[in-house]
Amino acid sequence: MTFYRNTLKQAAKRASVEFDRLVTVESLRSKSQSPFHSQPRWFVMAYMHATGRYSLPQIAKALQLKNHTSVLYGLRRAHGHDGKSLNLIHGKPTLWKKDHFVNMVKADFPELLIEESDWSFTSGKGWAA
Repeated sequence: MTFYRNTLKQAAKRASVEFDRLVTVESLRSKSQSPFHSQPRWFVMAYMHATGRYSLPQIAKALQLKNHTSVLYGLRRAHGHDGKSLNLIHGKPTLWKKDHFVNMVKADFPELLIEESDWSFTSGKGWAA
């Protein structure tokens, strides 16, 4: 658990603020499918994914889920496949924009910041080269 412990704790703190109630790591790992537990879990999945540190199987392991497809579903419910807030998943609107999580991660983990200028290859033209 040491690999993702700090990020999971920080994500639980952020979820507590977002949901205006205490969200613990234990409640995130519960098997309950009620919105009381699942919505904070989706929030934490999107938060951990936004860090860029963890693969989908690693996020699933951190939250004690069956496999990475549970994380895929949670990410789609949290912010949609393409990050647009107007997406409907199973007839229900997504909950947060992807930028919401990116901004939180930037505030919590400034060492993870990657400047847009770093996205290019050695030629400086990126994929256009």
